[in-house]
Amino acid sequence: MTMSKTSTATVDESFGGPVPTAVRCGDDFLVIQRAWPHERQPGDAGATLTVEGRDEQGRLRAGRLELTQGGATSSPGPVWQVRAAQITPPGSDPKLAGLAAAAEGHTVVVHRFGKRAVIARTADYVKVVRAGRGPGVAEQARRGRELSQASGFAAPEVLTEAADQVSFGILAGQSLHEVGAHAPLEQWTATWQLWGHHWQVLTGLHAPDLAPHTPEDEVRVLQRWIGLAEEFGALPPRVLAGLRARADRVCAVLLGGEAQAPVVSHRDLHDKQILADGASLGLLDFDTAALAEPALDLANLWVHAGLRADQHLWSHEHAEVAREAIMGLADQLDVEPERFETYAAATRLRLACLYAFRPAHRDLALAWADKVV
Repeated sequence: MTMSKTSTATVDESFGGPVPTAVRCGDDFLVIQRAWPHERQPGDAGATLTVEGRDEQGRLRAGRLELTQGGATSSPGPVWQVRAAQITPPGSDPKLAGLAAAAEGHTVVVHRFGKRAVIARTADYVKVVRAGRGPGVAEQARRGRELSQASGFAAPEVLTEAADQVSFGILAGQSLHEVGAHAPLEQWTATWQLWGHHWQVLTGLHAPDLAPHTPEDEVRVLQRWIGLAEEFGALPPRVLAGLRARADRVCAVLLGGEAQAPVVSHRDLHDKQILADGASLGLLDFDTAALAEPALDLANLWVHAGLRADQHLWSHEHAEVAREAIMGLADQLDVEPERFETYAAATRLRLACLYAFRPAHRDLALAWADKVV
């Protein structure tokens, strides 16, 4: 299966946000769910997006859009048009040579164009990456599994590895993202109490081999997303100006405040990374393990709990149970409230920028970006 050639692409009309809701490329039609912007150089009139979405048969597809400014809408800020596009055939990618064979007859559940894809199969999940990166992914996953199991979490086993892919065992259970939509509050409370117990053990593990994630690193992540939102005009100019001002204040506090001693951290902890299976919990994607301030993970998870309520995926009662458990653990780990709030503010600002590149959630991103931090 080969990659479709770059073609003139069409959308219904010019669009004010940085990402169209859908794009047609030849016979392919893609409803876009997520997009990742590429950095623009000063003076560039055009821009590039990597996108992921669903085609008319409901299959997950990935692609690349070349944008240009033009047209007219009532939207403030830049107005974009899709000049050209590439959309991958199902289960294919020109930079992921092993994807077609791994995906044959199975379901692609994640596909970031040119970078990685995840396939759900009957007996395993397969992560396909660029050639040569498979062993590194496997090594990091094994280390993450060791840390997870040492703290009481289940974690996927690395089954096989190759130069461009890694096969993982399947964990039983549902993500807390799903469970929070229907769990009785008593059961939900018990789940979060168990999570807090395991997470406290995790943060006490000795793992000097892990790479550090410092406040300087967190500032770089936030500044990158703020910069991308500005370069693409992802939000109205007034909102972007306020976003930048608040981000500058948060970064100053992150760098100028007293950092807490680093602990074992996930570095991308949110409700989709935690699985519940009866009285046990599992942890996903722990190949990002690092040594960081405890507030990093806790604030990220706390903000995501609020996000689920704002998305009407969890009730406010369910979100509050989760947030109280997280804050309770933060207190046990001696996280200063001001430090926690600074990391939480950084997370909210970053997510506002990230969700501005997701068409279905752009209004939510606007509301978050416009909040006073």
